[in-house]
Amino acid sequence: MPVPELIPISYEPDYHTDTIGAHAGGLFFGGVCRGWPVVAYEGTGEWPWRNEHGKSVPGPWFAILHLFDRDGRHRGSEIRPAADGAEADQALQRMMAGLQEVKYEDIAIRPFRVDAHGCVFGLIDETGKAEDGNGHVEYYPNMIGFYEPWDGSYDT
Repeated sequence: MPVPELIPISYEPDYHTDTIGAHAGGLFFGGVCRGWPVVAYEGTGEWPWRNEHGKSVPGPWFAILHLFDRDGRHRGSEIRPAADGAEADQALQRMMAGLQEVKYEDIAIRPFRVDAHGCVFGLIDETGKAEDGNGHVEYYPNMIGFYEPWDGSYDT
């Protein structure tokens, strides 16, 4: 089954999609996550973050707030680097405080991509990467996968 124009995403309190919903200006998808480098995503380079022994380590922390119109079209993103997860949580809370009439609920948005701070962010159609050819959309950098039956559920 091909990827639908609008990807349903279920609101799940205290889990990966606990900061999604509607606000006075449209829809939002927020969160805190470590980065996924553009070079690794595109296969154009090696994982850029390594420890003193040369071993790959997780990317930097970010507070992320993507905004959409009521038809699920991406309107902009606020992506703030943070020193750690706690700082990113605080930054996300400040970003969310700027929204009015927030209601946490299921959303449906269109695929989009934002490259910022050397990382990939967005809801990206990866159907061409799937061995079976089935529709597949991945939310970066969280690595949340959406598939048929396109009911808002996801895999991590």
